[in-house]
Order: sequence, then C-alpha cells, then structure tokens
Amino acid sequence: MSTTEKRRKMLINLVYFAFVIAAYYFFVKYAAALIAPFLVAFAIAMFLQKPVRHISVKTKIPKKPIAAAAVFLILAVIAGVIALVGYKIVMEFKGLGQYLLERLENLPALIDDIEIWLKSNIGFLPDAIENTISNSIGDFTDKARAFIDEKGAVSLPSSDDSGKVDLSFLSGPIGSIISTAKQIPMFLTATLISIVACFFLTCDYDNFTNTIKKSLSEEQEKNLVRTKRLFTDVLGKMFKSYATIILITFCEVAIGLNIMKFCNIYEGGYIVAIALIIAVVDIFPVLGTGTILWPWAFICFVTGDIALGIGIIIMYAVISVLRQVIEPKLVSMNIGIHPVITLMGMYLGAQLFGVLGIFILPITFFLVKALNDEGIIHLWGRKSKEKSTK
Repeated sequence: MSTTEKRRKMLINLVYFAFVIAAYYFFVKYAAALIAPFLVAFAIAMFLQKPVRHISVKTKIPKKPIAAAAVFLILAVIAGVIALVGYKIVMEFKGLGQYLLERLENLPALIDDIEIWLKSNIGFLPDAIENTISNSIGDFTDKARAFIDEKGAVSLPSSDDSGKVDLSFLSGPIGSIISTAKQIPMFLTATLISIVACFFLTCDYDNFTNTIKKSLSEEQEKNLVRTKRLFTDVLGKMFKSYATIILITFCEVAIGLNIMKFCNIYEGGYIVAIALIIAVVDIFPVLGTGTILWPWAFICFVTGDIALGIGIIIMYAVISVLRQVIEPKLVSMNIGIHPVITLMGMYLGAQLFGVLGIFILPITFFLVKALNDEGIIHLWGRKSKEKSTK
C-alpha cells in the first residue's frame, strides 16, 4: 500500500470516527430522553420474559394475561418502594438542607476558629517557617472574609446582622432545581407512556422481536443477539456490583453514626441522608468517602469536638479497609479499562451531558471495549483467538 493510499485510508477513518462520535453526542444529548420511556419499557419486558414463559408453561395459562399481571405486580412493587423509601429520604434531605443553611450563618465564626486552630498547631516549626505559614493562613482567611463581606448579608433569619452570609452563589443550583421541578408534568407523561408501552411489549414481546429479526440478515441477527447478551451482562454486573457497594457503605456509615449517637458522641440527626450521600460519593474513583469524612473530621477538631472527629476518622478507616477487601470480590467484571480512561470519561461526560454524563460516558467506554473484545465491532487491536490461529 502506497503512502498516499495509507493517508487516504487514515483520513477516511478519521472522518468516519468523527461522524460516529458526533452522532453519539447528538443522540445522547437530544434523542435519548425522547426514547427513554420505550427503552425502559423494553428493558422491563425483556426482564419479565423468562419468568412469564416459565409460569405459562407450568400453569398452561396463555402468556398475555400472565404478562399483564407480571407488569402490574412489578410496577406496584416499584411504586410501593418509591412511596415508602422515597418519602423518608426526601424528608431527611429537606431537614439536612435546612440544617446546612442554618450552619452557614456561622461561617465567619468557623473561619476564625480554623485560623486560630491552624496557627496554634504550627508552633513547633522554626520561627521563619512559622511566620511564613502563619502569614499565608492569615491571607487566606482574610480573603475568605472579604469574599463573604463582598457578597453581603442575606435573608437567612437571625437575631442580629452579624455573621450573615450571601447565598447568591446558590442561585445556579436552586435555578436548576426549579427548572427540574417544572419538568415534572413531562416526567409524569413519560412515565405513563412507559407503563403503557411496557404492557404492550411484555404481552407481545415475541412478535415484536421477530419483526425486527426478519428485517436483518443472518449475520446481523447473530451480532444483535450477541450485543444484547453483552449489554445485559455488562450492565447487570456493573449495577449489581456497585449497588451492593453502595448498600454496604450506607450500612457502615449509618451503623457508625448510630453507635456514636448512642454513646452521645454524635448529637446531630439526618443519619439516613448523610449515609446515602457518603455511599453515593464513595463509588466515584477519585472522590470516595474521604471527600466528606475528612473535612467533617477537620471541622470537628477545629471546633473542639475531638471525640466526634476521632469517631469519624475511625469510621473512615473501617470503611476503607472493608472497601479494599470487598470491592475486588464484588466487581468481578474487569474488561481492562484503565482508571485514567474512566476518570476522563467521567469528566468529559459531566462537561457534555451534565450530572448523568458522569455515568453515561464511562459505561459507554466499558460497552465499546467489551464489543471490540467480542469482535462485534473492530476499532483497535485483534482478538487473542485470531492471533493464536495465525
């Protein structure tokens, strides 16, 4: 192959990949939300096929009434869980949010405490170094106070005008929440459509899939079946593994805080909300539980609550040790994605698609890697079996 032909081939490949990436971006950004109700309905219908067929064979009852009853049952269970658990979680987060807003009133005093604590713990250093660090601490805290003074007072209720903090920086997140709330009617419509589609797809799943298969060649049908199996296998393992990790971390934090509350070390509340936040943050490869527990422990030491600070550090150590022991056993699926690639996917996903992109793009990387290893698509490298036959 000549140099010109190689360059032409490389250029064609670059244009092709650019087109695929652009199509993927526009699909996720604009089309995914539109077809999401039908994807959810199809996923539920696919999940119910095996038990529905089994019951139909055992009882000799036609498949359609069993499928309709199964959909009704699973939707009732989901609605019940959301109603019972969701109400508790929403009330916990509401109370925690109000508590944090109240604590922000004391932010200037906390900055003063941090400055005093830091300066009092660097006395062992040589005078020159101590003075340099002390001046840096003073400059930092002065800038923090200046930032608060620049923002000005806010409408948080207080007995006097001191210690008020401008929360205008929350206007962005609050605006996003309001914008999300406005979309609730649309969400309810999508939910209703998804339920109706779920009934139809579950009852008529075989005819629906056979219609799709008839429009494909034999090779395309095989690849479609393999892709479906791979998707369900990869996503199922990922969901099961990380859901288990979240549950374990949630239980560890909840038990730890309840033990400290029983021993009168932790006097606050909102244990469910705090445990859930820490458990969700813990699944991210860069953040982890230390993102919340270490600053919390530091604030406890600064404010003089030494017992709670030590308790939080012990809880962090227990969670970290158990995480290192449990996670390798739970996350049995390892398809060779480097942590840097996963981190890059999380960052790019957040920049391109918002919060959901943190999960969407890394999962896409996992699936593309799995499809390439299976030989369904050919983007890079070769399968080991192909190498061994040559």
